[in-house]
Amino acid sequence: MQAGELYIYNLSSNNARFDTLTVQEGKFQYKGQAEEVVPYFLVFPNGVEQVIFVGPGSDLKYEASANDLKNYVVDGSEENELMNRFREETYQLNPSAMTGTARSYIKDNPASPVALYLLATYFVNNEEVSDEELSDLLKVMKAKHPHDHILLDVDSKLSSAKKRKVGQTLPDITLMKPDRTTVKLWSSQKDYTLLVFWASWTNASAGVLWDIRRYYEKHPVADRLRTVAVSLDIDRPHWEDCIRQDSASAIQHYCDGRSLESKAVKALGISTVPYYILTDRNHKVLETADDMKKMEEKLTQLLE
Repeated sequence: MQAGELYIYNLSSNNARFDTLTVQEGKFQYKGQAEEVVPYFLVFPNGVEQVIFVGPGSDLKYEASANDLKNYVVDGSEENELMNRFREETYQLNPSAMTGTARSYIKDNPASPVALYLLATYFVNNEEVSDEELSDLLKVMKAKHPHDHILLDVDSKLSSAKKRKVGQTLPDITLMKPDRTTVKLWSSQKDYTLLVFWASWTNASAGVLWDIRRYYEKHPVADRLRTVAVSLDIDRPHWEDCIRQDSASAIQHYCDGRSLESKAVKALGISTVPYYILTDRNHKVLETADDMKKMEEKLTQLLE
């Protein structure tokens, strides 16, 4: 890449910034201040992101080929040398093997900022990773980073997520109706309650309301099954348009406009949408799923 523009940003709460880099004759230069070692992300026009660890006094040299952006090298600090080795080892591995290598790097280098990055990238919000494994890695990391806000946040979500495990009794949560009044989840109930978290701004949630409506149309179970749809939308007018167009009369809708900061979301440790939780009349969790197909199998077993 001889000429063009790249973008660089970091997510540090102390020094968050987003800058444009100009490439001339295949080179660019970037200067700034850093109080601690944090990951910066270099973004190419095609959307590819690369991580570079920047810290106080760092004088780094970056090299990459536009034809092979996955294979790049950053020299000048221990953190980047460690990340170089990780990329070299995992260059041709499948996702599962990469996660295994990341696990080893985290346990061997828990004090390194690289371990924090690998934990966030390969384990947090990874459906293939059990809560137990994530909890074990958090214990290792928290011993070296006791005040890291990301680790504390993940730990809090894990504690909340235990409340929605199959076999547990789901706690009562406060929900906001379209008219902005509040109601408790367990203020009314039927034989079964299907609690659905979704958001109109995610592609994965695009068919959620339609799938539920289709289920009710195919199966006359409205007298036994109560569906509570909790939206993580921020734009309430847009959310209201969505539920008017695609919803079924059997679905009860709620949204407080706070997205992932919603009290209901935090209370149950919800981190991805859509997410389905099925409970019985005694609020015991019978099934959880991230797609309606899996949930339909359980509903069919119980209701037919």
